[in-house]
Amino acid sequence: YSVISDPAGWLNVNTSTGVITVRDKMDRESIFVKEDRYTALIGAYDDDPVPATGTGTLVIALEDVNDNAPSIEERKFSVCNKKPAPQLLTVTDTDGPRFTSPFSVSLLDSAKVNWTARMNGTKTGIILMLNSELESGVYSVAMSVSDNHGLSQVSTVTASVCDCTGDEVVCKDVRAAAAGMPIILGILAGVLLLLMLVLLLLLFLRRRRREKEPPLLQDDDLRDNIFYYDEEGGGEDDQDFDLGVLHRGLDNRPEVFRNDVVPAFMPAPIYKPLPANPDDIGNFIGDNLKAADNDPTAPPYDSLLVFDYEGAGSEAGSLSSLNSSSDGDQDYDCLNDWGPRFKKLADMYGGGDDML
Repeated sequence: YSVISDPAGWLNVNTSTGVITVRDKMDRESIFVKEDRYTALIGAYDDDPVPATGTGTLVIALEDVNDNAPSIEERKFSVCNKKPAPQLLTVTDTDGPRFTSPFSVSLLDSAKVNWTARMNGTKTGIILMLNSELESGVYSVAMSVSDNHGLSQVSTVTASVCDCTGDEVVCKDVRAAAAGMPIILGILAGVLLLLMLVLLLLLFLRRRRREKEPPLLQDDDLRDNIFYYDEEGGGEDDQDFDLGVLHRGLDNRPEVFRNDVVPAFMPAPIYKPLPANPDDIGNFIGDNLKAADNDPTAPPYDSLLVFDYEGAGSEAGSLSSLNSSSDGDQDYDCLNDWGPRFKKLADMYGGGDDML
């Protein structure tokens, strides 16, 4: 014996005895079952070298059992949030008539706040009603549906609540709006990222500009700097002294004008030129020192004018020729010939009027 046709693959046959057994669970609601009957073909063969064959049709009648819970056909609907129309939902059960209607329904706690559900007159459909005004959007409504033998399962339907009134549902596609939310969020994130990049760029440019800005005190700033003038001569033994450099200190004074510290109408002092007569050197230095002290264009700080030493061998004679003596015979009358700068000294040692 052998199985010729077994569409669902549920049967086995003993090749010697022809005993047929079921090798898998049979389902009355299978697509291979027609009107509660399952059909298979069994072949039989004898032991002749040219065997004779026979075919038998096996029809199996499947009795119904309550193995399928009822479910709701309509899983999506739209409704207005003002004076909404009731929604009729169809309940189906693949079991036979003994295990189907009348059905019963109950809402889960999460849906009881805004919805009510009850069976229609034939107990084959559910009337779902929105009992409170909701904002436009997509909502899930979960409910438990049972058959007449108490077999139940939870079914969830999607309700698109629109901003309208009555049973003429006219609203925007809330599903498209909900689907567009990630796009909007992505755009906002991109704009925020762009603003952050611009802010970082501005901070970078500001830092670069600060690095390029010159310091408050330039290298050539005159404040708190030392001006080097010609040094004095090498002493009395320096015989190569040039009196022409004596005026160099005045020529090298800083060219800084401070018109904000003195009135503009104050006259500028006049610096005297280098005298031709060496005897007037003292007056020349004293007059120019006073002129420098009263110069309104001079810097607001003390400036040291360094002059070269006059050197030895001047026409006025060397002070080293003077020596102290206790005998009182030293002649100091020559001090009167040295000019007004030594008048005080001449009076002290020569017995002038200032001694009185």
